[in-house]
Amino acid sequence: MHEISNLQKLTSAISARMVMSTSETLDGEIFGALERILSSLDIDRVALLYVNKYSPVVNVDYAQYAEGASLVAKQVDLAALFPWAYDLVVNQRQIMIMNNVDDLPPGAEVDRCSHLSLGNKSALVIPLFVGSRVHHLLSMDAQKERFWSEGIVTQTRLLGEIFVSALQRREAEISLRRTNERLDIAAASADAGLWELNLESGFIWATDKAKEHFGFDSDVVLTLSRLLEEIHPDDRAQVLAKVEEARHTREELVVEYRVRLRDGALRWLVSRGRTHWDDSRNADFLFGATVDVTRSKELELQLQAQILETERLSQQLLRENIYLRSEAGGMAQQGEILGSSEAMRMVMTQISQVARTGSTVLLQGETGTGKGLVAQTIHRLSDRGKRIMVKVNCAALPGPLVESELFGREKGAYTGALSRQSGRFELADGSTLFLDEIAEMSLETQAKLLRVLQDSEFERLGSSKTTKVDVRIIAASNKDLAKEVEAGRFRGDLYYRLSIFPIYVPPLRERPEDIPQLVWEFIKEFGERMGKQIRRIAQKDMQLLMGYSWPGNIRELRNVIEHSLIISPGEVLVLQRLTSSSETLDAAASLEDVERRHIQAVLKATQGRIKGPGGAAERLAINSSTLYSRMRKLGIPFKQF
Repeated sequence: MHEISNLQKLTSAISARMVMSTSETLDGEIFGALERILSSLDIDRVALLYVNKYSPVVNVDYAQYAEGASLVAKQVDLAALFPWAYDLVVNQRQIMIMNNVDDLPPGAEVDRCSHLSLGNKSALVIPLFVGSRVHHLLSMDAQKERFWSEGIVTQTRLLGEIFVSALQRREAEISLRRTNERLDIAAASADAGLWELNLESGFIWATDKAKEHFGFDSDVVLTLSRLLEEIHPDDRAQVLAKVEEARHTREELVVEYRVRLRDGALRWLVSRGRTHWDDSRNADFLFGATVDVTRSKELELQLQAQILETERLSQQLLRENIYLRSEAGGMAQQGEILGSSEAMRMVMTQISQVARTGSTVLLQGETGTGKGLVAQTIHRLSDRGKRIMVKVNCAALPGPLVESELFGREKGAYTGALSRQSGRFELADGSTLFLDEIAEMSLETQAKLLRVLQDSEFERLGSSKTTKVDVRIIAASNKDLAKEVEAGRFRGDLYYRLSIFPIYVPPLRERPEDIPQLVWEFIKEFGERMGKQIRRIAQKDMQLLMGYSWPGNIRELRNVIEHSLIISPGEVLVLQRLTSSSETLDAAASLEDVERRHIQAVLKATQGRIKGPGGAAERLAINSSTLYSRMRKLGIPFKQF
């Protein structure tokens, strides 16, 4: 990644120098660029070869060598020395990637011998096109085995295209220079149009080819003001400035500009000219030639766009890398959803139903029940599972920072915003955004979140520019959002948007039959980490674990098992931090919650038997009809146990 990043920076620098180069300095710039490629990739030979259209003999126009590397001739019969590679890159027009000379196919024996004679262990040859023809080859050799990654191939091909574009541009400039020097030949040229501007009257004499370039019919009487009307508004000022400069100096006029054609398309032109001075040393005429450089300009703009896109993708990868590193600690503790109880089978069924739909999911359940793991499972099973799931804990951030974290900010958006920052929505574009503890989000931020859910667009803090994203939302809360809506603390419209597919994640006390599986899974996890091996748990301890109310749910169970492994000296798990559920009260629980848990615990102990000796009613010292009534009121199913 470091090598590719350096190569990307090098590409940007070389592109800028190529754009600024002149016909006289271009050769030196290309030689210098090849030397920097040689050093950046730590290779032994790099060359830009011209491919003759009618002969397999290529010209080694530019080459750079590492110290001790074998030199090659200025002309090389590529088909004779490397017949397999010549057919691949010139005839089939494919890139030749050789990570190791021993990887060449059986039919490439001649190529193998030629590489070995040059000391090559690996090589990369990229065909470069002008139109549909292979015009140049960018060849790189190394005397050691190396892997030519996709990123390196992409960047080096881009560099080669920059070289060819610059050479093509110089070729056009040389052509123009010859046109100016030989006006009689240029007049018959199909590529250049000749013109002459009367600086006093503004009248322009032009050949039919020049008028064609400007977008006029051959019978049009042309003036400077008429021509300016067709020139792109953004380019008119510089054209006029160049004309005025030529009027007062003897410097050659060179100007690049756009004209708008009748069909609305833009044509890029380059005009070159010189002033004619009368006997009084006054400039009276400006004469020169114009060529259409639309194709080369489009290629140049495409290359610049590719560079910008490469930089954008690089920044995206950097942001994802930073996010992954920040999440690595939490992700290390995540695994598969455990539990075979009826309640967890229902959860898994719901996960399988909704995972691939892309619909919004609302997870509700007490703290520590594993809502984050359920969200991760939904994401992993979805079509977005190959991308990272981005998480925001709304309760862990101060209110003013939640909005910045979600939507990003511009530099100076608020005091302390010293740099531009992308938000989690941009990071999750094409993936899933998990909003944990969403009930803690302010009403103002809820309104902005609702807009994203409705329109898939938002603005960064401090910006008026709209950003569109494709993000799936999974929200979670340990509060009853319906009650939060009634209390005015949560927007009703947002609640209905989020609860398209609600999933209730049950607390551990409602699925005690899952506890043994969870216990042994945690024993395995912490045992491997601590180098301990627990083979047995006392039956009374397992019963104690299954009878405990677990107000902290799976998170509490996990902590208890970790503590128990720390203090266990042998192969039997020792419990010291746990008390029975009858001795444990949750101070935050309501009276109905305490009553419900107590009745459920008694029913569990009597295996669901309510009446008769030893039944739940007898143990609770109440009439069985009273117990039935209490169970109905508290929502306890009669057949749950």
